[in-house]
This record gives sequence, structure tokens and C-alpha cells, in this order.
Amino acid sequence: MPEVVNTTPLSGFSALPDESGRATAISVEDVSMIFNMANEQLNSLKEYAIALARKELRFKEFRALDHITLDIKKGDVFGILGTNGSGKSTLLKIIAGVLEPTKGSCTIHGNIAPLIELGAGFDMELTARENIFLNGALLGYSKKFIQDNFDDIVEFAEIKPFLDMPLKNYSSGMVARIAFAIATVIVPDILIVDEVLSVGDFMFQKKCEERIQSLIKEHNVTVLIVSHNNDQIERLCNKAVWIEKGHMRMLGSAHDVCQTYRVLGGHTGSKAAEDRVFSMLTSPVQADESLIKPLEADTPYAMAARLSSSCREEATDTVVVAYGEYEMDGFLGAGLASALDAPVLLTKTDGIPDATSQEIKRLKAKRIILVGKTPYCDSAAFAAALEAATELHCEVEALSADTYEGLSLAVFDYGAQRGLWHGPVVLTHIGCMGDMISLSPHISEQRCPLLIKSPGKPLSNAIAERILAHNNDTVLVLDSEEGCPDAQLAPLREHEKGIVRFCEDDAYQANTVIRDWIEQQRGEGHRVRSFIAAPSWQPAYSYTIGPYAAKTGSLVVLDDPQDLDCVARAIDLFESRRGEIDQIVFVGSRTQFSPLDKTMLAKAATVETQA
Repeated sequence: MPEVVNTTPLSGFSALPDESGRATAISVEDVSMIFNMANEQLNSLKEYAIALARKELRFKEFRALDHITLDIKKGDVFGILGTNGSGKSTLLKIIAGVLEPTKGSCTIHGNIAPLIELGAGFDMELTARENIFLNGALLGYSKKFIQDNFDDIVEFAEIKPFLDMPLKNYSSGMVARIAFAIATVIVPDILIVDEVLSVGDFMFQKKCEERIQSLIKEHNVTVLIVSHNNDQIERLCNKAVWIEKGHMRMLGSAHDVCQTYRVLGGHTGSKAAEDRVFSMLTSPVQADESLIKPLEADTPYAMAARLSSSCREEATDTVVVAYGEYEMDGFLGAGLASALDAPVLLTKTDGIPDATSQEIKRLKAKRIILVGKTPYCDSAAFAAALEAATELHCEVEALSADTYEGLSLAVFDYGAQRGLWHGPVVLTHIGCMGDMISLSPHISEQRCPLLIKSPGKPLSNAIAERILAHNNDTVLVLDSEEGCPDAQLAPLREHEKGIVRFCEDDAYQANTVIRDWIEQQRGEGHRVRSFIAAPSWQPAYSYTIGPYAAKTGSLVVLDDPQDLDCVARAIDLFESRRGEIDQIVFVGSRTQFSPLDKTMLAKAATVETQA
């Protein structure tokens, strides 16, 4: 899907109150900033002159800012948000007088202290003492002023023991301390802060923030802050503007702008999808927070252990373990575990993660079935590592092969010999992650065997024989016509095997089709009341989701908060089932879904109450 970042202004948010009676500190009127970029590289003045004479000198126009209008009142703490390259720093440089706008005007009422590039103008060969005077002079301070305030600068920067040391021996954080101390030694009318609160150590950042808070509260200084830290903008500012690719998208209270930017800022998707998401964000419906069930972990290995413990409290004799670095190992292991009614965990090729070993110990397992390709699938090495970590002596049996087709045949045969498989055969290919995650509840619930076709090769006789020998008359194909042509499936049809192919334009569309198909197979009266929101761009967290989904009767909704089309599709689903959903389980890393992402989907599933 092509990436589309919207730049048109948002509408529908609360406007700022009328403040015509307050004095204006900064007035930005219809400002545009245009840079000319050469279409080709010219390495000398001679080449430039020749190109100019031949009229071959061509420039590409780049609009860093496009018709920006702002009115910042005296005493405002004004935040500027936007992704990298959106024109935030360019706007600050125009306000600071460093750049002249191509079009429009910028009027300033009062003196400015710009903290745009801390440390600019320092000489690394000079001492800190010498650089304080040098940098102060560059900022327009007199030598007497620096002498009068020298002790305050040194005390704030906490560099007294190192004053006569060359700056080249300082860390970047210590240089930033000096620069910030010099720039804020006076009380300006307007303070401009560009990302400087993100440099230095935690204590220095806190100290900088306290200094700025002091200027705001005690001296009514007007402050402009650019930061990628939304929480910081929302905490410090009363107003904010969101600029995207040079265009002003939203102007309002810091809370409203930050909330919207968290959900939409820099995200890709159609304008219709963005409008859908924004409409849900600003909906007055109060989300039923009881619908939200976070199931998060720091690693895929910890996630597999958590999924296991969430649906299995009792001890068990057998545990299936697959290798988490490889998706097909995980899917094969999960399918076998469901057929055995056993938990599935993930391990690494170079050692057993602590979360895995501790879950095996909790389950009091006596037997491990190890699923993975040779040569990394080593039963003896795994048994020894497990015993060293847990003091458990387990019988370890390895199911392994040199190829994924061979590995899937080994797992198939293991289950067939024991009469484990009942559902339709699933025929897939390496790299088919989104569709496998979507179908995994059905695979686990119906105990479907999984066969993996070798890439770029015809359907092998070995796979065809297994499918024909299997006692289910349906084959689920997760592959395109190009990857697995119908002609290769013709012999299966001749033996009265029904073919159901899932192949859509992207994993999100396929997710909807697969989910609807699973519900149809369950029949009327089995309306799903539990959904799992799973990340498609962190698939390793969902390799082992099938057994959990089967135990809880859940279906999967692929959800990537960075893709607005995907989020809008999830909103439509949950809104269509308002009042029918018991829980939405959010699976992924701890940073995958923000609290706002979860609340918004819960809001879509919440029944509106009458006021």
C-alpha cells in the first residue's frame, strides 16, 4: 500500500477562545518558506557558470512552510508538534530572525532568547571558562554582563571543578549544560526552545524544565517549545500547533492537539480513514474500560509464556517448544500444541530465555517436543540447558528437517500417526505471517495440520500425498495464484478436495475475509464476543496466539496504529458489534498500543448511554 501522510487542516476540534484583549507577543502572518534545491550536483564554480550559460541550471522548489498563520499572546507557553522535516525548526528560525520568510511576515514584540542549537559557536580547543565569554559575546552579552553572572552560569551548569579544562574533553551533555546556562542567564520577553530539553542526562533535563517553569511563572515569559515528547508539550504548554510537511494541520489547546497528534501524527492512510479515526477520537462516548485486556510483554518469548499462563493454570506433562527467531517454527509449534492440547513456548537458537524456562518449570513438564530446522534444533543441547536453568530433567524429542517443507511434513506425520489432526489442511508458504496470524484461531480450534510449500517450486508429491491421505475434504490455501497456481491444485480437486483460497491485496483485507469465513464455519449462535488486537509489524508476538485464541473463543483483528486504514477498519468492526463484545485483548510489546489506542477501540465497542 502506498504511504500517504495527510497535510490538510483538521476540522471539528474545539477552537481557541477569543483573546483579542490580550497583548500579542508574536504574529506570524501567512508565512511561507521556499528553498531551491539543485536537480544535479555541481562541484565547482566553473561547472555552475557553464550550466548557467547554457540555461541548464534547474532547481526544484521545496516548501518548508506553506501559508502558516499564528497569533501567540504574551505569557503563552506554545508548543509546536510535527514529524521530522515538517518545518518546525524553520518556523522557529524565522521567528528568531535567523531566516527571512519567502512570503508573509513575522512581527515580534519584545526581546528573544533563542535556544535553537545549544553549543553553536563553541571552540572545543578553548577551556569552559573561555567559551562562556566567547558564547556570551555571540549571543550579544557584554563582557561585564558575563562577569557579573559568571558564578550563576557555572553553578547552574555544575562545572566548577572543570572550568579550566578544554571543552574537547567534555561530554556532549556537559557542553549542553554550559550552553543552556548561558542562554537563560537573562530573563527574555520571549524564549524559544528547540529540542534542548531532550539533551543531557535525566537530572539536567529536569533542571532545564524547572528553569523554564520559573521563567513562565515568575516573569510571564512567552515560551515557544519544539519537542517530540508529547507528554512534555502537554505538561508545559497551554496551546499548541501541529505542522505536517510544512502545512498547519491543527491549532488549539495543548491537550487537544497532543491527543490528536498521538493518534494521527505522521501516520499513513487515506483521508477518509483519518476522518473516521478522528471522528472516533473526538466522539463524546465514554469508553467502557472494562473491555480492555492488555496482554503485553517485553519480548516474543515472554509473550508466549504469558499466553501459556493466561489460559493454562494446571500442570501438564507435555510442552511444545519452537524457535522464536523463525515464524514458521512458531506457527508449526502452535498448531501441534493445540492438537496435543499442550502449551507452546518459544526458545532461541543460542539459549533458552528465562521466561521460557520458568514457564516450563511452572508447568512441571516431563516431556518437551522441540520443533525447528536442522542444525539448530538440537534436543540434547536443549535438555542440558533446561536442566541447568531449572533442575528439571525432561525427555526432549526433536521434530526437525533441513527445509520448511520437510519440517511441516515431519510435524504432519507426527500428528497423523497419533490421530491428532481433524480440521482442513492449511497450505501456506514461507513469509505468510499476517494471514497465518488471522487464521491461527481456526487452525488451533479445529486442529488443522499445516503444510509449507517450498518457494518457487511446484506442489510436491509428498505434500499432495499427505493432503489426499488426510480425512478432511477441504484444503485452505494461503497463497496467490502466482505462488500456488490452480493447475497444481487440480489433482486435489479430482479427488474431491474442496479448495478455499485466501489471497487479498494486503494482510488487513485478508484479515477481514478470514475472520468472516471463520465465523461462518462456526455457524449461527456462535457470535464472537472476544477479539485479539494483534500487531502485524511485530508478528513474532503472535506466532503462538492460536492456542490462546482457541481456549478463549477469540478471533484476531490485525491492528497497526501507524496505519489509519487499518485502525479505521477495526473501528468499523467494533462499532458494528456494540454491546456484543466482552473483551478486546491487546497482544504485543509494551509500546505497541498506547493507552489512547486501546481506549479508542474500546470506545467504538461501547454502547452509547442516554444522557
